[in-house]
Amino acid sequence: MDSLKAVDLINATGGKLKNGDSSSQFVGVSTDTRSIKDGEIFFALEGKNFDGHKFIEQALFNGAAGVVVSSSKRIELPSLNELRKCILIEVADTLKALGDLAKYYRQGLQTKFIAVTGSNGKTTTKDMVYHVLRNFKKVSGSRKSFNNYVGVPLTIFETDSTYDFCIVEMGTNAPGEIRRLSGIISPNITILTNISNTHLEGLGSIEGVADAKAEFIENMDEEGTLIINTDDVWCNKIASRFKGRVAGFGFNEDARIRASKVMRNESGFMFTVNSGFNINLPVLGKHNVYNSLAAITLCDVVGISIEDVFDKFIDFKLPPMRMEKQVCGDIVVINDGYNSNPSSMLAALDEFSHLPAPGRKIFICGDMLELGKEAERLHKEIGKEIAKAKIDILLTVGAFSRFAAEAAITNGMSGENVLSFEAAEDICSFVLSQLKSKDMVLIKGSRMLKLELISKQIKDCFLGRSKIA
Repeated sequence: MDSLKAVDLINATGGKLKNGDSSSQFVGVSTDTRSIKDGEIFFALEGKNFDGHKFIEQALFNGAAGVVVSSSKRIELPSLNELRKCILIEVADTLKALGDLAKYYRQGLQTKFIAVTGSNGKTTTKDMVYHVLRNFKKVSGSRKSFNNYVGVPLTIFETDSTYDFCIVEMGTNAPGEIRRLSGIISPNITILTNISNTHLEGLGSIEGVADAKAEFIENMDEEGTLIINTDDVWCNKIASRFKGRVAGFGFNEDARIRASKVMRNESGFMFTVNSGFNINLPVLGKHNVYNSLAAITLCDVVGISIEDVFDKFIDFKLPPMRMEKQVCGDIVVINDGYNSNPSSMLAALDEFSHLPAPGRKIFICGDMLELGKEAERLHKEIGKEIAKAKIDILLTVGAFSRFAAEAAITNGMSGENVLSFEAAEDICSFVLSQLKSKDMVLIKGSRMLKLELISKQIKDCFLGRSKIA
């Protein structure tokens, strides 16, 4: 981060200086005292289960140049003289102030900002763009899935004037979030991966999902570029509302970057782009072909040819818990438990059904959350697809996934091979007792179910023989 002064923070947030000198500088922003660095300013955020104001003294002792606090709190600084000189700024809302400062800081950078949004594949697409683009430009990007009101500002603050590009992920589960996040980012380029039935509890319907995702249009310059999945009808509808340049990727003839001749191999996939370049993508999941096409399209848009990027995926690795293949002795676990919705569940199930397995295929299916009134219906639809997928054993976790279990049995799966559990903790010992040599296990469900506990138990059971492939 380039340095800023206290007066910059005050101007950006409308805050009031309660201590220190307005010309004092800070060289970073932190919301976590455990990782704060000397010279950074600490934002005391508040949530349902935490209050950063309780850690102000810790932040200062750990080297913070100052703190930003809520005006509703009564803050007294430690009595040590050197700490009394620190910056103390009061704002009405520390979370809003964090975003306001990020927007102010971003506007002072010449760096081009790339926003990635959509229902599925945001983090993987962001990581693929970073992985390829860094070969040609200086690039910063979101850590993990930093895609909310906290993560987006922190990503921006990790960028400085020496960077050519910054890649930022935008997520949402309610109307207005993308509007706010894109307003902070002011993206020069936006990648829209797809639109599907996600976060229906907050967004209501797939039309609501599309409307929420499309909010970024309000904060994009008409000279900017929108990159879309042209095989997705909702992406095309959103693109029709954008007045700037649109570049598409997919399998259809209209796509600017088009894939064909997709074949599975031992490590992942081989496919052809624009009839002239063979891409070796060493990851599971045909849906990741789309994510790689998005990255190729981005490079094409910024002037980097397919000829220069086609071989840059060979050492790409997926983010943790996204179709992560773990070899535990002679048992294979596919851990796709980071999150789940109907579209990503079907994609994981499709990939699992195509993978060769010398032993049984065991599917551990967790709840898909935030589906609102559609939850029962959508879980039952998943159950129908499970029955078609040649799964040997189905184990479900959570209240909603019981509907998937019932539908799988109704549609032909033997009830003897279907069991349901309340929580991940309940299933761990049972899975270990049932595993046989050469079994293959797929773990898929929403993050809150903590299904990674199951994969950890399997790995621990084969301690010393487990590796991530």
